[in-house]
Amino acid sequence: MTEHAQPWRAVLDTNLLVSGFVSKIGAPYELMQRWYDRAFVMVLTRQLRAEYEEVLARPRLILKHGLSHEEIGGFFEALSIDGDGVEALSPLPIAVRDAKDERVLAAALDGRADYLVTGDNDLLVLAGDPRLGALKIVSARAFLDVLSADVRPANP
Repeated sequence: MTEHAQPWRAVLDTNLLVSGFVSKIGAPYELMQRWYDRAFVMVLTRQLRAEYEEVLARPRLILKHGLSHEEIGGFFEALSIDGDGVEALSPLPIAVRDAKDERVLAAALDGRADYLVTGDNDLLVLAGDPRLGALKIVSARAFLDVLSADVRPANP
């Protein structure tokens, strides 16, 4: 595997991140493991981090999946160290079908992410829209394929 001068920058939607955190199988889990291995930089805003925290603190989720407060705290500590916190300030150049997805898209655009990784069809339908510039909206499996290829495009 070659090292990149700059690793890919990606925003993970909340459902995907939570799924990868609580499940020990599948593409979302593999994606989280790749992040722990620093295969990419996770980009997030204060609002998106708060959403991650709120969801992962739900007692029902903690009980159902046997999560410990230490495990959750360790994740947020790693996120504070290895994540890239950005401010979402710009208005979105495109409407989203679900207003809850605005914070995810805003993090990706204002954080200059290369990828927005999601399983949410409300976001996936936006893939390829020229108003998003270079941002690519992809599934977890597609992003894992990008990481496995380990090739960055040449700078024009």
